[in-house]
Amino acid sequence: MKEMGTFDYLIGAATVLPWAVVIWKAYKPKKGWQEVVGILLALVFGWLSTDLILRLHPILWPETDFSPKKKVSLLTQTAHLAFIQAGITEETFKIFFIMFLSFLFGYDRKEKKFSPNVVLFGGFVAMGFSFIENTHYIFREPDEKKLNLFIARTIHSSNIHLLINLCFSLFVLKSNEKLNMNAKTSTIIFGFVLAVLQHGVVDFLLIPGATIGLWISTAMFVGIWVWVVTDWRVYVVGKKNIPNLNLSQPIGID
Repeated sequence: MKEMGTFDYLIGAATVLPWAVVIWKAYKPKKGWQEVVGILLALVFGWLSTDLILRLHPILWPETDFSPKKKVSLLTQTAHLAFIQAGITEETFKIFFIMFLSFLFGYDRKEKKFSPNVVLFGGFVAMGFSFIENTHYIFREPDEKKLNLFIARTIHSSNIHLLINLCFSLFVLKSNEKLNMNAKTSTIIFGFVLAVLQHGVVDFLLIPGATIGLWISTAMFVGIWVWVVTDWRVYVVGKKNIPNLNLSQPIGID
């Protein structure tokens, strides 16, 4: 059986490159070591998330049986795939690594606040994940269908992974405004639940392959784009130069 080679990975990388440029240009990193190292680790952790899910999937869902004899409805199958196997599993892995990087490279222990650079970590974890996922999907597709899938994975799949994780990262920044730890934690948990629901709803609409589902899901993440851009202006552009957010000290959790 043919194995994936360098060319396949280059095709996969091309599906996320436009979005990487968008985030880089929008954030305008100062190229400090924390940002650069954080971005590189985010890509690696995104890759690792996909690899772990592929390896753990047979272990996590060993008894999932949708054969005709089980008489499971198409609605139940689609909901399980969209919200459980995709939404919960994928977002749990990705968000775990986003939070790890956020505490490691974007958290002021003294002020107990996150830096705007958490959006970089969220965005690039999503792109590392999409890079490997897209590579696998395109590799398995027949040659005559690879181009169409390449376009679809670039425009839709990479886009929605990025949007979901940017949205979550913005909730991490919103937690800075809360006055106590319980409220901060609740804000971040809400961001996680929202990410799972966003992922699940989009997949629920796309999995059947109906045109109406494609249009509804497209309208949905156009709306999320508007939401993300609006919050980006407030929580990233408006707060990148906060004078009392000192990230020169060792960072982590108290």
